[in-house]
Amino acid sequence: MNIKYLPYHLIGTLVLLEILSIISTDSMWPWGIVSHESLALRIVGWILIVQLCFGLLFCLVLRMVPDRPCPICYKDLKSFISVYGAPCICPKCRTIFHDKCFKSKPRCPVCYPDTDAEADIPLDFRSEFLPD
Repeated sequence: MNIKYLPYHLIGTLVLLEILSIISTDSMWPWGIVSHESLALRIVGWILIVQLCFGLLFCLVLRMVPDRPCPICYKDLKSFISVYGAPCICPKCRTIFHDKCFKSKPRCPVCYPDTDAEADIPLDFRSEFLPD
């Protein structure tokens, strides 16, 4: 789910629940749909209620994610969700990354940092080809 469409998702689901409850049960409360005699209407009602609950849960999870930079791309975690994907957590070190950034690396860059330091034994394969 794209983060910028989340408010429209929540409002649309609520409006659809209200319209269905007014048309089918003549009530403002959506609980009438869930206990209606029509099986199809009950299924649609439960699907909409579960969808609404998952949307609200997603909002709560986004509030708990700290707004700090991703260790790979150095862009804010919340601000760039639509571009780099939802935040994901490394199971080993519990560091939060963007989903696409984390998948672009073969392994966690915090757990297994890339070493750019020179090796202890310098290997020079050009020595045989250099003129004396």
